[in-house]
Amino acid sequence: MKVFLLALLSLSACATAKELPHAKDCDGNVVDLHPAGRVTVVMASSQTLADTTREFGRALYGWQGRKEFRVIVVVDLRKSLGTLFKGWTVGKMRADLDEEAERLIPWYRANRNSANPRPDLCGVADFDGKITESLGWGADDRKMKVTIFGKGGDVVWSDMDANSPQTMQSEVRKLMGNPVPTPPDAVPKKSRILMRKG
Repeated sequence: MKVFLLALLSLSACATAKELPHAKDCDGNVVDLHPAGRVTVVMASSQTLADTTREFGRALYGWQGRKEFRVIVVVDLRKSLGTLFKGWTVGKMRADLDEEAERLIPWYRANRNSANPRPDLCGVADFDGKITESLGWGADDRKMKVTIFGKGGDVVWSDMDANSPQTMQSEVRKLMGNPVPTPPDAVPKKSRILMRKG
């Protein structure tokens, strides 16, 4: 019976993953939220969650630059003034990702990746909540949500109310191995990825 239930849950997760819509990121690219061949961490953000999202993002720096790894941030903007100024909001997200790319260069080099990090960085402005809802995250933009998709495109771990990034890191470690140590030239600045408070 247990084996049957586990198989049913596994099939259910795969079906959910396949039903996800393709999102458009702040660079205008159509993005697959669960691409085959990559471990993909999809994290929530909102005005309320801005600092928490930065903390969770920094916790993944040690894997950034590995070709089979990707982080996508979905910003729930339904309760934000950003819905009134969509062009400015998307432009601000692009500028913050430009800055984040500079910060990630030492981590890319430590992971033996000589490419520019910027094309790998992905922020999705979810003005109508469709992407957030498709991930099963609900409407509470105060709770930190994280979903990890495996290389087969299936959900391997999810938390709808994550209090710290430690469990997420443990799950990524299981899938990707140990992160690289902090590079000596890593800039210890606070990341300003995506939306800020205020």
